[in-house]
Amino acid sequence: MKSTDVKQSTLLRRAFRIFVSVTIGLALLAGGIWVLTQTVGDRVALYAGKSLYEWSEQIKGRDTTASNHASLVLNREIIPRLTKTMFEDTRDSSLRMALVDKLNTLPGVNVFAQVAYSRRAEAAAGFGEFGPAAEAAGPALLQALQGRDPAVRGPAAVSLGKIHWKPDVVIPLLIKGLEDDDLREPAAEALGELGSLSKAAVPKLLLLFRVPDKDLHHAVAEALKKIDPEAAAQAGVRVEARPAALPNTGAR
Repeated sequence: MKSTDVKQSTLLRRAFRIFVSVTIGLALLAGGIWVLTQTVGDRVALYAGKSLYEWSEQIKGRDTTASNHASLVLNREIIPRLTKTMFEDTRDSSLRMALVDKLNTLPGVNVFAQVAYSRRAEAAAGFGEFGPAAEAAGPALLQALQGRDPAVRGPAAVSLGKIHWKPDVVIPLLIKGLEDDDLREPAAEALGELGSLSKAAVPKLLLLFRVPDKDLHHAVAEALKKIDPEAAAQAGVRVEARPAALPNTGAR
């Protein structure tokens, strides 16, 4: 009887040790996977402790002191870093991307990692989030627009429209870009961002509006509404009517 009890006790101790060992092993495996996901995955880029979005919101805010501080960070840190990424971020680690692919095959794991092409495009688009405050980025964006990197040409065009940098220089280039199959959609969007200053582009935009391409059709329609609502309406673009002003009765 005692021999049976001893055997059962021994088996229980072994089972417990196995259970503990397996639990520790799984915990170490899970911890290792977590460390890898944090190491190889992309993180939100921070500039002086804040994200690009946070700084763009701060620079547009009503607090003059906070807005001025954001402008300082934009010119001293954000624009130089985005410019460097836009022109120089051209390499991807094959080991890192292979690890990301393997990790993403595991259940419940989703590691986000951009390739260099996307990082450059995102950098070029990032300038536009600040609007005219990012005018110092104009020369770099112009260089990107006129360059040969397809990752940045389109986003650079849109950002130039959003920051309103030297319209007399940029608009003719954007109008020419409407003839480029790879650039015509962002060029149309950029012209729309420049509003009525882009009226010289209306004839070409009207021609593109007839092209049976859904994405292009949408981009051109939005641009026409911002540049010349009357021409847009005549072309068949649905333009929302502005609410009529209430008559001034003189009553107080």
